Amino acid sequence: MTHMTHAARTTRRARLAPIALVTAGLLAASACGDGGGSSSTSSGHRKVKTITYVNPLPSYPDFNIAGKCFEAEARKQGWKPVQVGISGTAVDNQGSINQITQALASGTDALVVVPVVDKLFTPVIKQARGKGVYVVGLNAGDANTGQQTQVGTVHRRMGAVMADGLGAKYPDARVAFLSVSAGTVSHADQIAGFKAQAAAKYPGMKFVANEYDNGDATKDVDIIGNMLTAHPDITAIFTPAGAALPAAITAVREHGMSDKVAIVGLDLTDDHRKAVEQGQIHGLGIQGWCEMGTRSVQAVRDLEQGKAIPPNIDTGATFVTKETLPAQ
Repeated sequence: MTHMTHAARTTRRARLAPIALVTAGLLAASACGDGGGSSSTSSGHRKVKTITYVNPLPSYPDFNIAGKCFEAEARKQGWKPVQVGISGTAVDNQGSINQITQALASGTDALVVVPVVDKLFTPVIKQARGKGVYVVGLNAGDANTGQQTQVGTVHRRMGAVMADGLGAKYPDARVAFLSVSAGTVSHADQIAGFKAQAAAKYPGMKFVANEYDNGDATKDVDIIGNMLTAHPDITAIFTPAGAALPAAITAVREHGMSDKVAIVGLDLTDDHRKAVEQGQIHGLGIQGWCEMGTRSVQAVRDLEQGKAIPPNIDTGATFVTKETLPAQ
């Protein structure tokens, strides 16, 4: 195991921020309505003029991809799109909840939200629904907590796809998991789906460690490093948190285990693509972020028109390796 001085660790952390998360400017927190939010169609359904996307982490590229496609589709529908987001490199659930509250006060007609820990968001989502505001969850949340649908990957199936992607080459892997929290339902479902698929198809695969970072990617190098120290038999790492992948690469390298540990995770960001091409990441799960942004707006349109929509709108789940990366 590589031993580092305090100064070296400080320098490493300073370098981590631009590596771990592609810097992105905060999405404009412009006013969330124009006073027309209370109007209704002749059928009694609220007429949409303004729709708000609450980005949980603008410093993570794929949330912004969803935002761009959200905005394009909203303009196509003739609506005013508003995007707000929290600065920093860690998910701030309370900050996002506060921004939802502000959007409601400003008169938004519809919300696209990412309830990372769905139970925390239940009160404000129910408040929104009580005002007649449409609420769509983007790749997170639960219809039982008040949102009208979730648009995103089916998380248990994504977990199964990840298990197949790893198991095809490493059927006897000793796997460590890193996710945001036990209460992050999307991550818990992905890990559950991974374990179920592995148990069914790869009986030699074992699960040796499971840790959480509470949405703070700056802690991930130390968390993963501690797992590698405590469990030197680890041969694979799966993190449903895409922002944790650069930290996994760093921690594995610092422990001299780059040739031993296969890393798999989510999202085809530019940095992740390069890491796959360089052999630092074995493979990636693709969730369809642009489609999430587009179809979230389309779900609101269907709600406005009084159409029934399913509790989950699937945007797919695929796994790619260096050999199967799509063209840029």
